[in-house]
This record gives sequence, structure tokens and C-alpha cells, in this order.
Amino acid sequence: MLKKNMKWIIYFLFFILLASGFVEQSSEIMQIFNSNYMSPIVMVPGSSAGENRFDYLISNLPREKNHFRHSVLKVEVDENGKMKFHGGILSIDNQPIVVVSFQNNRDGYRNINQQAKLLGKVMQSLQTKYGFTNFRALGHSNGGLIWTLAIEKYINISKMHLDCLMTIATPYNLQGSKMLNELVHNRNKIPYNTTIYSIAGAKNYSTDGLVKVDSVYSGKYIYQSQVRYFTEITLTGENTNHSDWQENRQVIGIVYNYLFNNLAKTKTFH
Repeated sequence: MLKKNMKWIIYFLFFILLASGFVEQSSEIMQIFNSNYMSPIVMVPGSSAGENRFDYLISNLPREKNHFRHSVLKVEVDENGKMKFHGGILSIDNQPIVVVSFQNNRDGYRNINQQAKLLGKVMQSLQTKYGFTNFRALGHSNGGLIWTLAIEKYINISKMHLDCLMTIATPYNLQGSKMLNELVHNRNKIPYNTTIYSIAGAKNYSTDGLVKVDSVYSGKYIYQSQVRYFTEITLTGENTNHSDWQENRQVIGIVYNYLFNNLAKTKTFH
């Protein structure tokens, strides 16, 4: 009787081990499947702004089917490149939101270059962890400069394809022509098969209260004729002050329709 019971115990333990291996293997397969279809929306705030800069915008995005809300991962990077993670990415979310902020979030040419370099490291870390091959990007103010520099100098676009970049109130002609000249000089590093949206605010037809519209329009010297689709959008009216952009209902709608849905439908690869 004892031998018979031991036999069934052995069979039961074997079944448990087999099932555990199957579940683990299935989990790995599911992770690979999701990474092939994942296209995270990576947001970078401007100078003096932190990881909570886009909270209002994110919470007011229209809900997807079945009232699904995208997961949010926040990454804070110190000056040595050490990363702190808050939140997470759901395995079922093909368009998770990632907000990247910097401990050194100061203005100025040198700081922005350093932030762009750190952004490149963050993207490499995220790509290694999640295995995505496509991503979309949003940059507010100097966040747009950080993105452009990172794409030109610090992100391997052969491994991570940029589907779409949207910049909001980005001063491309920051502090004279040095930054702009560098961005124009390296524009050939920007992938052709992508979509760029540049949004400008015109509180009084020339500025959003901080960034001049002409500085935002200078982005055309970088992107026009370099990428497949380049669109400039100018908004006027309420909440077009430089710091109020995320509360602008038009901006929220544009972000949702053109960044999450990517109406231009650029061809991507896996």
C-alpha cells in the first residue's frame, strides 16, 4: 500500500514540475510575442520639469476599448546615469507610456547634450529589458531638443525604429545658432521612414510667453526633406502658455490621435 501511494506521489510531483516548466515557457513565449508588437510612447519633459510633468495629459487621454488605460513607467536618471523606476509596464499593453526625467534638468546647451546622452542609455536599457523594436516619442520644450540630439547621436536607430516624434513648443534655435547648427549638421542621422510633428503656441502670434514661434519653426531646417512626413501645427487660444500645454484639450487630442494612433501610418519593421 505504501509503495502504491509513493508511486502516485511521484507521478503528482512529476506533473507539477512539468506544468511549471510549461507555464514558464509559455510566459517567455508571451513576452517575446508582446515585444514584437510593443511600441512604447516615451515622453521627455523640458528643463526644470520632473517625472510628474505629463500626469495631467496622461490621465486625460481618451480610454481605449473596454476602458483600458495604458500602463505608465517613470524613469528618473541621476547625473551618473543611475536609474530609478516607478510604476511598470503591463504585459498586455502594446503602447505603454514611459516618462524619462533627469536629476540635472537644467537649461543650457551643455546640460541638454548631457541629458540626450543619458536618454540614449535609458532607451538602450529599456530595449534590452522589453525587447521592443519600435517606439514613439514626445518632447515638451527642451525635451524636443533632447530627443533630437539623442536620435542623431546616442540611439541606435538600426535596432529601435522611431515611428513618430512629436515636439511641443521646442526652441530649436535655443540661445542663438549653436544648437540649431549642430542639429542641422547631423540631420542625416534621423531615419527617413518616420513622422515628425512640431507644435507651436502663439499666445500673441509670436510667442507662447517663453518660446518664440520662430524658434519652434526652425525645426523645419532639421526635419523637412529629411523625413517622410513633417507637419507643423500652430495653436492659439486658451492654455497656450508655455507651461500650460498639457492642459490644452487640443494638444491632448493631437497627442492621442497622432502619436498613439499615428494617423500617418508610417511603415515599421519587426
